[in-house]
Amino acid sequence: MKKVMLSAAALMIGAIGFAQVSGAPKAVAVPAQAGAAAGANTGESIQNGNDNRVWVRQAGTSQSVYTNQNDGAGTGGNLARVRQMGAVQATSGVENLAEVLQSGDLNQSTTLQEGDRNNAVTRQGQNDNSSASNMARIRQGTGQNAEDNFAAIDQDGDGNSAWTRQTFDNSDAWTRQVGDGNKSEIDQNAGPNGTDGHLAEAEQVGDGNMSIINQSGAGARNTARTFQDGNGNYAEQMQTTDAVMGGTGNTAIIAQGNVTTGHTFSSIYSDLLTVDDIENGSQSLGSFGGQAYQDQSGSDNDADIRQFGDDPANANYAEQNQSGSGNSAFVVQNLYGTPSGAGNYARQDQDGTNSEAGIGQNGFDHKAYQRQSGNDNVALSTQRGEDNLVNTYQDGDGNRGMTAQRGQNNQILLVQRGGHSYSVTQNLPNGSPVGMPNGGNVADVLQLGPNGDFATDGILCEFPDMNTPGTPNMPGDFDIDDVCPGC
Repeated sequence: MKKVMLSAAALMIGAIGFAQVSGAPKAVAVPAQAGAAAGANTGESIQNGNDNRVWVRQAGTSQSVYTNQNDGAGTGGNLARVRQMGAVQATSGVENLAEVLQSGDLNQSTTLQEGDRNNAVTRQGQNDNSSASNMARIRQGTGQNAEDNFAAIDQDGDGNSAWTRQTFDNSDAWTRQVGDGNKSEIDQNAGPNGTDGHLAEAEQVGDGNMSIINQSGAGARNTARTFQDGNGNYAEQMQTTDAVMGGTGNTAIIAQGNVTTGHTFSSIYSDLLTVDDIENGSQSLGSFGGQAYQDQSGSDNDADIRQFGDDPANANYAEQNQSGSGNSAFVVQNLYGTPSGAGNYARQDQDGTNSEAGIGQNGFDHKAYQRQSGNDNVALSTQRGEDNLVNTYQDGDGNRGMTAQRGQNNQILLVQRGGHSYSVTQNLPNGSPVGMPNGGNVADVLQLGPNGDFATDGILCEFPDMNTPGTPNMPGDFDIDDVCPGC
């Protein structure tokens, strides 16, 4: 039985929460001193002023580092490096803590942890929005020694960069940036050993920000969630699953707009199925000129993009690529916004069997582009407004296409090869409210046998010239000056 377009849990993304991440940030601990011994390493470093350096290296278990570089009345420029080593055994590499706090501008922090159940937190600016151009890196895992780790980076201000890399099992990463022109990248690889995937969550508030999440390996629990509130933001999610261990099914969610309104989206699937009654809203959810890109390989994956914004001069773009079987792809652009939204473009490409693609758009001059290759796939789209375009192509057995447009001067091109069955509905006179009179709509439908032809499969009316920017260069590592040169 074909699964419902996206699970209820995936659709209910209204208020931002961190169920699996359980809070963020964490870390803390340290105490000891007095008589010390009997348990080992702890630590604390506090530096005031500018251009300070701290380098902490620990080997053992239950290690704890707390470093606070406070620029006082200065500007920052501090460097912190923490390295906690361990080969995952009773006396090493388990349950270590590393926390770095830096204030001001131009600070840099690198944390490396080896082993299991470690916790690393880096906070730059500490949410007073007065810092800028900071860099943070957290690396957890080495060899096959790493599971159940947690990493959090929290930055405020402009022009900051955050990079997290986790290898092997069951780790969570969380990044939050408030300000403009920030960059965030989370790379996670679940790799054999006890593989069960990872969770990554990125939240950015401001304009011109960029978020990238890459998840790969054989895990079944990979979840990528990106929330951006502001204009001109870019979000990219890549999930590659070999499914050697742990089953299948990754989840990717991107929301560009005000996602803290408590809104839920459980009705959208039925809206697309009935292709009727897409209501106008009165919300101004922002996030203009956004770009969202998702790529998934494997089976039983869910991809979901929500974009809110109704500025005709700054349209949003969404692209989804899936290969495998039983996948679902869903794009919503301005569906609950005002009918003045314009120029949004949604593109979906699916290669595999038993997959579903759905697009919902509200406004005018929108484009919906869908390509499916494989058997028993379903493509749905609905647009409300005028001068909208739909281009849907299905190649394989058991296909069925359904599109709908409410308004005037809309166009639909539907091409099916191999399976067939189509339903093009334009102007929806039975909808609520009633569709516009004198529609001026156009429908072009072409159905071909398995071997195609009709003047070489005729498909045009294409609009895939939208190019997704390549992965940007994220911050590299850095060296801390020799603490005591010549000693």
